[in-house]
Amino acid sequence: MPRPEFEAKVRPASDFLADVKLALGPKDLRPKHPTILSRKAQGLIEFRPGEITAWTGYNGHRKSMLTSQVALELCVQRQRVLLVSLEMDPPNTMARMTRQAVASGAPSVRDIEAFHRWSDGRLWLFDHVGKLETKTAQALCRYFAQQLSGQHVFIDSMMMVCSSEEHLDEQKQFVTDLCRIAKETGLHVHLITHCRKPPSGEEGKPPSKYDIKGSGAISDQAHNVMVVWANKAKKAKLEEDPLDFKAREQPDALLSCEKQRNGEWEGRLKFWFHDPSLRFCDDYTSPVSPYALTDLG
Repeated sequence: MPRPEFEAKVRPASDFLADVKLALGPKDLRPKHPTILSRKAQGLIEFRPGEITAWTGYNGHRKSMLTSQVALELCVQRQRVLLVSLEMDPPNTMARMTRQAVASGAPSVRDIEAFHRWSDGRLWLFDHVGKLETKTAQALCRYFAQQLSGQHVFIDSMMMVCSSEEHLDEQKQFVTDLCRIAKETGLHVHLITHCRKPPSGEEGKPPSKYDIKGSGAISDQAHNVMVVWANKAKKAKLEEDPLDFKAREQPDALLSCEKQRNGEWEGRLKFWFHDPSLRFCDDYTSPVSPYALTDLG
């Protein structure tokens, strides 16, 4: 019996020739996808259209700080980004991003104004703090993609959308729906999640994707899983002895790429934290410079 609903979906394998040639051809001929701008991460971590990245880590380990920097770096590459920060209001979010953009803990009025002008056409914020219904979050993603030609949405965090980590079916369905929306619109959705609280004394050990609080479907369905961990033991050592140079050489944070379904790399990257700019850096000796300084001017 004819099934018209399948006619457009069941296709000869040869129909995909052009796409496969692009995928397997020289890298400089492939579509360019945004990457973290860190020297260490260039070419290793990619945020491709139509995918979901789950960001996770223990509470208080600066997930939101790092994803704010990632969002900013995507804007530098002229990507169109929406921040759905459900735990921090837009003025505080923009204050943090301004410090990151101009690499200063005390930006001048001129720098603040320049950054906000620069953000037009690159960065949008959803003006809402508190719980958000799953259907509203999905509609918001579609609106940004379809009405504003959006490319990246950061949802911070999942626990402010799904009512409880105990509602595993709700979480699974939400991630399933986000995957479908990403595929249909070309959005890349960044979903910030939390790890289960570690046993006493084990917060000094980095978590893994298996420690994500709630449904295992989060890491199973996400295309990419990034784990953020802060080296709090180092911070404690330096508070006791600011001249402990051996401790200073240790990284302040680890970013573990534990899954990259359509990428070629998984592994760990070490970062040092620059307190004035709230930036994650490749080392602790190099100066921290403003992003796109000539563009900001």
